[in-house]
Amino acid sequence: MSVYVTGYTEARVNGKWHGIDFYQYDSRGKLSIVPCVTGQSMVLQAIEWDCDAESVMGAPDDLSDGVRETCSDEKGILYGSGNYGYCRWYIVEGSWFDKVNLSMPEYCGFFPRQDVCRYLSNPDENEIDTEDMLSIEEYQNLDAEIKKAYQYFEYTEPYGSRSILRGFKQAVMDRVWAYNRGLSWEDRDLNITLSDVRVLILVE
Repeated sequence: MSVYVTGYTEARVNGKWHGIDFYQYDSRGKLSIVPCVTGQSMVLQAIEWDCDAESVMGAPDDLSDGVRETCSDEKGILYGSGNYGYCRWYIVEGSWFDKVNLSMPEYCGFFPRQDVCRYLSNPDENEIDTEDMLSIEEYQNLDAEIKKAYQYFEYTEPYGSRSILRGFKQAVMDRVWAYNRGLSWEDRDLNITLSDVRVLILVE
């Protein structure tokens, strides 16, 4: 069964959660939240495995007004409660974004030279089969002639977990920056950092 993942960014300001996502007009002319992350099973897997996500029983009770409105039906029933028990919520704390280092490549090793050339010629169209990667030890054990068919390369799968999480983190950082940028000089003491932020993940 397909799942749909949507993430909403909130910041605690003066003891209360406020939504800091961007807004845009939808096809019906309604102003709607632009989630910081969306996707299906691959996105959910990356969040569950790598984000220290906290599962919430039922529905969170301290949502910002914008998120509550977006994630409720026409009767005001919040997804994850009542008849929407099949929906799940997770919380990713901003401290995770602050500490995680996603700059390193997913794979470092020796790949077939022909595959690397094909990938570099058009990264948007081609991928590298990571099952063909050799470790340094495996490469060193090859005959000298066979070694010529391989080259060292650092690779991150374009649609894999590392790429998903890089985009996720950047989206949250962009929202923190935009929020602080929009504050007036008088309100500069209300600047936020990643430690003031959380992302609410709704899984439907």
